[in-house]
Amino acid sequence: MRRADEGCRRRLFDSTLMPAMEPHISERARRVLGRLASTEDLDAAIEELAAEVLRARLRQRIEEIGELEAKHGCPFEQFAADWKAGRIPDRSSHAAEREYMEWEALTMERQELLGELQGLLRDLTRSSGGV
Repeated sequence: MRRADEGCRRRLFDSTLMPAMEPHISERARRVLGRLASTEDLDAAIEELAAEVLRARLRQRIEEIGELEAKHGCPFEQFAADWKAGRIPDRSSHAAEREYMEWEALTMERQELLGELQGLLRDLTRSSGGV
């Protein structure tokens, strides 16, 4: 359910679906942004905090993937190869299939988060003059 919810949120903020407009940000939100971000530029502050959220989610996915790797003694790519070769016991059980799909989703999400974070950091570096 988590991935479906995130997909809906992504579509809400998709610039191809929503015309560019200035967001309304309350004074309270501006104060919080001012305390949390290292810049007074509103766009840069939002991007900086978005990068922090991406980092936190990436760390969480890496931890979840690490637990599965420790449980199975291999990275997902090896597990998937073993799965396809029929070397995983009880691979047709609901629990095994569910774990495979969850691990695969976590691996894909890790890559998506990493790509988003790298792109955002690249943009932040360009906009700040190479910091």
